[in-house]
Amino acid sequence: MNVVSSIIFIVCRFQQNAGFSEYNMIKYFSTLCLNEKVTMMSIVAIDMDGTLLHSDGYVSEYNAKTLRRLQEEGHKFVVATGRGISDVKRLLGNVNLVPDGIVSLNGGVVMWQGEHVKESYMDYQDVIDLAHWLDTNEYYYHINTDDGIYSPPRSRDFFMNDLDIYTQDKEKGEEIKEAIRRRADGHRKQYEMKELSSPELLKEKNITVYKFLILSMLEPKLQRCVEHWGDFTNISVTSSGRDNLEIMHPDTQKGKGLLDLLEYAGLDVGSTFAIGDNFNDLPLFNAAAVSIAMENAEEDVKRVATHTTTSHDDDGVAYAIESYVFHPSSSR
Repeated sequence: MNVVSSIIFIVCRFQQNAGFSEYNMIKYFSTLCLNEKVTMMSIVAIDMDGTLLHSDGYVSEYNAKTLRRLQEEGHKFVVATGRGISDVKRLLGNVNLVPDGIVSLNGGVVMWQGEHVKESYMDYQDVIDLAHWLDTNEYYYHINTDDGIYSPPRSRDFFMNDLDIYTQDKEKGEEIKEAIRRRADGHRKQYEMKELSSPELLKEKNITVYKFLILSMLEPKLQRCVEHWGDFTNISVTSSGRDNLEIMHPDTQKGKGLLDLLEYAGLDVGSTFAIGDNFNDLPLFNAAAVSIAMENAEEDVKRVATHTTTSHDDDGVAYAIESYVFHPSSSR
């Protein structure tokens, strides 16, 4: 006997003395259930860049208002992102949002209501081999660790070399280059990146490595990296945008992080929604019961999604929640 049937049965027994038959009571409650919306708790896991965040890097007030309502109505809000914990808290704190769960660094660090659930990190030898290969082949990269973000001293020069090539044949190339340079330097300053004099330093200091982020506007260059490292079984290569690659341990993925979080919190995967836009969101889509792709998502991501919503610059997260969580019947 399920919960609803049990409640009806108990109330029927109680009401028999008042002149109600079991049949009439069951009919009465069945009518209520059919005509009234029964609210079930949902868990909504949301990517940040290209999804919750506007192109200018902030959470819109409409998205924030909708997420506050989501939590007020008893649902759970989970962030699933390639960003680190401190970055998530800073961006959400700007609009007074506190998520119930965080799957950060693509699943490298998973938290539920302030408690650490799980960590997934790379093997030191893989870290050292990858870093030396990237240095030799002149790639920009930085490394997310439990001791902050590290980047080698020549990384910025490699980024600027790629930027020169990318903008050389473009109209207003110098303006584009200067705008990208200012933004990149601002990010380096904001994240207080530490200089990595040698990859071996990470092992010597017992620093845990969660993820490499590789940046380049040159898609063929990124593709060469994928071709070289894509078949290694002890690392995973994915992307959160056309200008980057993310390299991690194979167990570091948003979908696995979400499942670990649900198990820890005792929540049902059958009540989960995932909202995202890029390839690192595909494991999240595979794990959730319902997947929703942004209008600005990669076409391959849209193809596997259950639904689509408007773009990240048009409050697509709010629209998705209103359409598929708050008013699911009207969206069918």
